[in-house]
Amino acid sequence: MKSIAITILLFLLTNVLFSQQRLPFSDKKVEVDGRVFLPYTKGEVVRKINGPQKPVFDKICSIITTWDSIAPPQGMKIFCSDFDNSFEIYFLPYLFEEGARFASEGGPSLNIYVNDPLKMFGSPIAPDIFLCPQKTADFYGYPIYRNDHQEVTIIYKKKLPLFIPVSQEEYLKALIAKEEKNTQKNSNSDYQTTFREMEQAYQKLLKTDKEAAKDFKQGLEEFKAEANKDGNGTETIDLVTLHKKELSGLAAGERSRQAYYAGAWAMEEYHNASGLIPYESREKGDALVRTNPALIDNSSKNQIQLLVISWSIGGNNQNRDKPRFYQEGRDGFHLADNLMGKLYFCQTIWTDIIQICN
Repeated sequence: MKSIAITILLFLLTNVLFSQQRLPFSDKKVEVDGRVFLPYTKGEVVRKINGPQKPVFDKICSIITTWDSIAPPQGMKIFCSDFDNSFEIYFLPYLFEEGARFASEGGPSLNIYVNDPLKMFGSPIAPDIFLCPQKTADFYGYPIYRNDHQEVTIIYKKKLPLFIPVSQEEYLKALIAKEEKNTQKNSNSDYQTTFREMEQAYQKLLKTDKEAAKDFKQGLEEFKAEANKDGNGTETIDLVTLHKKELSGLAAGERSRQAYYAGAWAMEEYHNASGLIPYESREKGDALVRTNPALIDNSSKNQIQLLVISWSIGGNNQNRDKPRFYQEGRDGFHLADNLMGKLYFCQTIWTDIIQICN
């Protein structure tokens, strides 16, 4: 009898605790800032996962959607999808208009990228060269970095550096290769054909009428000058020559030093087109790095070697990528934001997801 009483007591306590987490399902309407929400209605989970990482993303989706705060969801739709090596999950609160319930078009999201080191960075400064992300916090034993776009959490269990430094010579050579490729790509074949035809006509005219050939030559030079202008009528800048000149001006010791970048300020201050700053002034800029090529073992591509996680949540614009700072409550659209914030702090879920990474 005592064991039965204890079982009943535990059952009652469990129900009390669960009832404190959320109210019973209902279609009660709540108006917030002129919009009508259904924060207590029973929601649904929608999965659209069909990509190359389907087994992994199905597992991650199941880990999250079996969480007792979502199973089943209340007041919102949970939408899970994938694209190539990326998984995303959205929390979409329900609204009520014209007699019908519908999920909002947008809401807080969680993104997880598999074996994609480039997702650690923001925009490239040169092909495969980036500003070095800065560590800002920890997430259950793994680092959170800030790149030039957002914060990202990096789950990686091997004892290898995530980033490797880029030298000034490597950076300038990458810029030169990029601009040479752009020049070749943007060269106008029609202009080239016209140049050849005009040059041939000049050579023929030179044999018969040298005075007329002189005038023709002047017109040819004017035509070439026009072709070297951009659409606004301004002279195009020969970036290849500028970068090569900067590279040739570096001493041997400077070439091998790590590159530091300060963008437009450096271009104005040091009269260059690269945005580089001298190594001695590196505290005024950001180090340039590239991803460590050893991070992903191509012979083990089927294994999950790296997870890069990013968030988007409502509220304070400065903290849209930082659920750990969410304090906006749960009214209206914030119902979904509040739940995403709770997901961030659910260590059990993240322990299970982290175990997927080898």
